Amino acid sequence: MFKIQALVDFVVHVLNAIYGVVGNYGIAIIIVTFLMRIIVFPLTLKQEKSMKKMRDLQPELEKIKEKYKDNPQEYQRKTAELYRESGANPLAGCLPLLIQMPVFVALYWAFSGNAIPADAKFLWFTLKQPDRLFTIGKFAFNLLPILNVVITYIQQKIMTDATKGQEGSQQMQTMLYMMPLMMLFIFYKMPSGVTLYYLVSGALSLVQQYFILKGRSDDGKDSIKGAK
Repeated sequence: MFKIQALVDFVVHVLNAIYGVVGNYGIAIIIVTFLMRIIVFPLTLKQEKSMKKMRDLQPELEKIKEKYKDNPQEYQRKTAELYRESGANPLAGCLPLLIQMPVFVALYWAFSGNAIPADAKFLWFTLKQPDRLFTIGKFAFNLLPILNVVITYIQQKIMTDATKGQEGSQQMQTMLYMMPLMMLFIFYKMPSGVTLYYLVSGALSLVQQYFILKGRSDDGKDSIKGAK
């Protein structure tokens, strides 16, 4: 992973400052996660509203796909036109992730180095090691990465449902299963402090998705009518 020392130092400073108030690095990580979600909230709100519009546009997208199935260029043009008129953006989910990635990497280096005490604990686990809920022989059962897999699967399922019938939807279907497995591989032996950050961030994202996608966006219905 790339390392920006100034950002690592800043994250460590913030963690230490919060630790000085709450007295626990695990709680400090959760607070940092909440702060990051607040910072990127305008972008994630736009992302979720765009996903809801994408889901609401499915009937129209299916009609366009059927009507222009023998004319790929016109299909692409009509699909782009519908996105533009409705205000939906299939790529809206990328920016919040890109913004949070440097913080995630900085946390990784913070918990991999000597800046955080080796005995920093939260619940049953030491934050600089995998959480190891229990062990069977030489196999350690790490709970946090498995919870990450569940959350990642649900997030991918929501995105897959939102893009069903679109160009690239087959790739999204593949990612529905590949992404959780990748997360399991990446996080299983990672410091649990980093995994905790990703888990809490994912859980907050799901709560936000639930309320936005279940609700009715202010302009979703009118946008679809205008696109017909």
